Amino acid sequence: MRVILALAISILALAACKPPGQTGQAGPHVDPHALQTEIGRYGLMLRQTGELTATQTGAPDASAEDPKELARGLREAVWQYNIQRSQLCARNLFTETTCTPPYEPVWISEPPGARPTPEQLQQRSAEVGQEIQHFWAVICDDARHRTQDRDQRRSICAIE
Repeated sequence: MRVILALAISILALAACKPPGQTGQAGPHVDPHALQTEIGRYGLMLRQTGELTATQTGAPDASAEDPKELARGLREAVWQYNIQRSQLCARNLFTETTCTPPYEPVWISEPPGARPTPEQLQQRSAEVGQEIQHFWAVICDDARHRTQDRDQRRSICAIE
């Protein structure tokens, strides 16, 4: 009998438990329009900071061979890639390619002063290149299929 009583008390105690963060009370009502306005302001702030700093003179350009600059360039390429994919996904375009989790290589959040070895940079560049080239090929192939003019079709996504 004691075992049954202890088991019943344990079941009741477990039923009263909730996962962390769940209090049972609903939070304050969130106005989606106000939230959209707030998020839009962040984009505006970033555009303004870009405009206000575009003509400021900073440190002289670092050497193109500087590992720190090469690593920064790779990180920026990944960030731009993820932003483009997010924007296309929001427009419901190329969803099989764009509406997947962001590309986040392990090194994406390393500090700005990190200086990877040339071998690490080469490996990273190959990985980023493979990722971006696949995305680029999907978009370019679609554009070629939508273009009727042969000459225009050949010039779509021509790099050289």
